[in-house]
Parts: sequence; C-alpha cells; structure tokens
Amino acid sequence: MKKYILPLIISLFLFTLIYACKKDESGDKNKPFIVLLGYDPTYWPQGEDPYVDPGAEAYDVTEAGDTINISSRLQYEDNVNVDVTGNYQARYNVSDEAGNSADEKTRQVKVLLTK
Repeated sequence: MKKYILPLIISLFLFTLIYACKKDESGDKNKPFIVLLGYDPTYWPQGEDPYVDPGAEAYDVTEAGDTINISSRLQYEDNVNVDVTGNYQARYNVSDEAGNSADEKTRQVKVLLTK
C-alpha cells in the first residue's frame, strides 16, 4: 500500500496544478446592443446644414450579468446630403472589449423640401 501512496500524491498534485492554472475559456459571448434615440425615420429640411443625428446608446451584458453602458465605443457614419432631397442612412456600430460586435442599427433620414 505504501508504494501506491507516493504516485497517488504526485498524481493528485499534478492534477490540481493543471486544472488550477487552466485558463477560463468560456469568455464573454454576449453581443452588445444599440438603442437609437429619437425617431426612425427622421425628417430634415433641405438646405439646413448640418444634419444632426439624435444619437444612440450602446450597452453590453458582462459575464457576471451586469449591463454596462459602452456608448463611448460607438462608431457612427452617415451619407446625408442636406442639399439634395432624398432618403439617406445613418449607421451605428459597436463592439465590446471581448470583440463581440452588435447588430448594426440604421436610421432612415429623409431630407425634404420645406418651401
């Protein structure tokens, strides 16, 4: 029995060492989400420069289940030409620290002749 104790202790030690040092690979799998502020579609008078979008906010659910505001990470782009009537788009994207990307949010912007 004594000859089995040393290998058993060594095995338990190695087993504990391997699993105690193993990196947690579950990681953050939650996609962030974007909430548009204001109306969609929004209307803008032709010639009133510049177009000012009402904005958006972005949130992420952490691994711990907390919802945090990550609006500072938002990326915004629009193709609005206020000199030409028509339909345009404003786009918002965001990704969290883990690299998870939100579904892009798009606002329709309608530039209208007002006179």
